[in-house]
Amino acid sequence: MLAAIIGLSMWADIPVGYYTNAVGKQDEALMTALEGIIYTHSQLGYNFLWDCYPYTDTGDDGYYIDMYSTSKYNHDSAHPGGASYVGQGLNREHSFPKSWFGGEVYPMYTDLMMIIPADAYVNQRRSNDPYGVCNGSDAITYTNEALGVTMLGKLGTSTYNGYSQKVYEPDDEYKGDFARIYFYMVTCYKSAVHEWPGSDQLDYAANGYKAFSDWSMQMLMEWHRADPVSPKEIARNEAVYSSKDGNTEYGQGNRNPFVDHPELAEHIWGTKQHTAWTGDDTPQPIVKEVPVMLGVDETAVETNAFRADWTSGGDVSSYTLKVSRQQESSAILLMSENFSKVNATADGYNDVGGSLDNYTDNPGWTGYKVYTAAGKSLKVGTSSDIGYLISPELQLSSTVTVVFNAKNWINSSGVSDKSSVIVSCGEASQTVTLTDNPEDYTVVLNGCTAQNVKLAMNAAKKRSYIYSVDIYNGDLTAKAPRRQVVEEGDSTWRMISGITDTCYTVRNLDGGIYEYIVKAIYIDGTESVWSNIQHVTLVGGGDEPLIGDVNGDGEVNISDVTTLIDYLLGREGEGFDRETADLNHDDEINISDVTELIDLLLGH
Repeated sequence: MLAAIIGLSMWADIPVGYYTNAVGKQDEALMTALEGIIYTHSQLGYNFLWDCYPYTDTGDDGYYIDMYSTSKYNHDSAHPGGASYVGQGLNREHSFPKSWFGGEVYPMYTDLMMIIPADAYVNQRRSNDPYGVCNGSDAITYTNEALGVTMLGKLGTSTYNGYSQKVYEPDDEYKGDFARIYFYMVTCYKSAVHEWPGSDQLDYAANGYKAFSDWSMQMLMEWHRADPVSPKEIARNEAVYSSKDGNTEYGQGNRNPFVDHPELAEHIWGTKQHTAWTGDDTPQPIVKEVPVMLGVDETAVETNAFRADWTSGGDVSSYTLKVSRQQESSAILLMSENFSKVNATADGYNDVGGSLDNYTDNPGWTGYKVYTAAGKSLKVGTSSDIGYLISPELQLSSTVTVVFNAKNWINSSGVSDKSSVIVSCGEASQTVTLTDNPEDYTVVLNGCTAQNVKLAMNAAKKRSYIYSVDIYNGDLTAKAPRRQVVEEGDSTWRMISGITDTCYTVRNLDGGIYEYIVKAIYIDGTESVWSNIQHVTLVGGGDEPLIGDVNGDGEVNISDVTTLIDYLLGREGEGFDRETADLNHDDEINISDVTELIDLLLGH
């Protein structure tokens, strides 16, 4: 059983010399060597997979580890062809959909490494959609209250930068597992990938042997780093290789290199490309440096755009750039709190209100019924108690502006608490009603009589997530109202995440003086502090170009698609505007811009 294997050893028992032919190689040569090692394996029968799962996927409770649901299944569970609710039965799930490689094509079709036992209803709802991230309002998690089971993960429209179609987002606990399964598939079948029908998750034409589309490659590497190899995953790898007690009857005789040696993924898709693999997986210290924002390159400053440049942060997964126009206000920022020390993937169970210095950037915060939560946030309040946060003591004036980012708590059935937050400073207070998505709320308190600010829920059973709190002396809205921050920002404010280079061009800004800073997100998921502040002055002026109006006729319609395609085919006509044609702002005009334009016209 899987539990027995976990109990015997937490680490893999890799056969001596198994990966010898891959040592000393790098990039495509490394991937080719790995393919040669793992491609030859036993081809199992599709129906026979049911007999393998008791040895490859059973947990210590005697039931299968279902990465799609909390349902309890075993070898005797039903196998419905069609399911109408979570918990109805079990399917053999091609976590890497079979349509992507052409259907019932062997040996991929029966590869036990990627075919997992999974809840039939969730499997059928997922269909052949890519894995992705879907934090939007349409994200769905199915539950079955009668059976007390729920889907793990959610289905919805992708919110990951670079992709906007329907995706299935696995539970955080298993994202790394699925990433390494995908790495295995494009490696084991490297020679065949270019012939597969493929999917939006794959882009062999653009990226060759790396196989994945740009957005998918970046996301899977993030999952691989954030969710390291677990004992459960090691045990399954061993079982797929040799099954029970060395009996190969239930195993297919090959291994997943990215479970045995997780650093291999970095050599092929990550930070160690162009570096030969030594075969030694001893963890190397991660280089963590605070990026330094460089001075303004005036040659890269335009009327409504500029390029930000900064130094490397070391072993970095990506960078986040924050750009904001200076406010024409006398308000003075006293404290900015982003709860950057919170490192949680789900709601915590222990009230940390008495130990908030462990989770805040600024010492002195206190609170009641406060819990760590995902996304560098704090959950405030419970079903029976009113929760609150109190800021450190500050030298507050009689007029104080509080800008905080928050959203409602939503239960597993998708029901929102429809909460309100009472923001107060002594006797001065205002009540703010939250929405179900993170938003900035600006509260001006006149007649402040205390030296700290309190954010409290308005009642029990009213819970919220709070992501950041900025406190100013003065009225921040007196001369220039603060714009509501959205994910992409607006013409005076931007938050750009997922940058993989040490520069980025910010476009379509209004005129004014801008300040900008950057931080690094390292390969282990931790973050640096913000860099030094740099300033740039943009002249602005004129109407903003209409993004998507490729032919310059003042409208965005199908004729712009034709003009853009003509350009890509070498038939550039009069009036072609490169700035409005670069819809994804990557400083290139290519087929991705055609896709963005079509999505724009379809309202996606």
